[in-house]
Amino acid sequence: MNRWVAAFALLTVAACAPAMDRLKPALGASEAGTIWFATGERDVLSGDLTFPPGSGPFPAVVLMHGCGGLPSRTIAGWEPLLRSWGYATFVVDSFRGRSLLEVCTDALALTGNRRIPDAYAALRILATHPKIDRNQVVLMGFSHGGIVALVAATQWARDTYAGDAGVAFRAFLPFYPYCNAVIPEMTRGFAAPVRIHIGELDDWTPARTCESLAGAARSNGADVGVAVYKNAHHAFDGAGRSVQYVPNVDNAADCTPRLASMKGPILNLVELKQCMRKGATVGWNREATEEAQKNVRAQLAEFLK
Repeated sequence: MNRWVAAFALLTVAACAPAMDRLKPALGASEAGTIWFATGERDVLSGDLTFPPGSGPFPAVVLMHGCGGLPSRTIAGWEPLLRSWGYATFVVDSFRGRSLLEVCTDALALTGNRRIPDAYAALRILATHPKIDRNQVVLMGFSHGGIVALVAATQWARDTYAGDAGVAFRAFLPFYPYCNAVIPEMTRGFAAPVRIHIGELDDWTPARTCESLAGAARSNGADVGVAVYKNAHHAFDGAGRSVQYVPNVDNAADCTPRLASMKGPILNLVELKQCMRKGATVGWNREATEEAQKNVRAQLAEFLK
């Protein structure tokens, strides 16, 4: 599709989003497919809700897409697999309600931290559905969405966005998140188990900083683990995508953003912009994908008992 046509279509869809006062406060038992919800920060977003066979109530996995938005080759692979294991899936679209196409080429247009409200708003509306077990929901995200799954796991995020909601995520599964940022709230603990999945050869969101973050978190008593997959690049679970160098994406793999707080600002913004470069390697690795699928299935079985 021509990019201008896609942009026009996106704006048209965004314009059709229901007004804040017309959003449903709760979902009925028959509702599935596109669900609109408010983030609590003036954004109205949508998600796609799909159930496995049966009457439920089902445990659920909320899925957060990467910087390229939807559709996502990665999520398209995980969605049916998760449902075959008995989990409902809710794929959150953080972009079309904001009239965004992608943020890969402009990493500061929408940071992962700014999507934390999206995840918790999705949890709140999902918890009202009679076919969802509100106490058995996990957050899973990929790349940009992996950042969301990582920062949403902090105790600060839970206290800020779920403190009075009566629901919380049981666990967090960030896939190849960006772990370089230094944020005060990241040192104050995690609200639930976190399991990071990342490729050994990732030159976009490096594994080494995630391993350092996890080690520091564990030393403070947090339940944070990292699985590093051999010979795997960024987006190693995007089935059918050959390993390739993508030249136009923003890459801060060698940078260390320092934030005053989870909500910003970035204290060394000038330095960060000078440090960032263009280009990253992405691509599928069958062995890493299969290993990650086994790990995730075991982790979900452990956390959603």
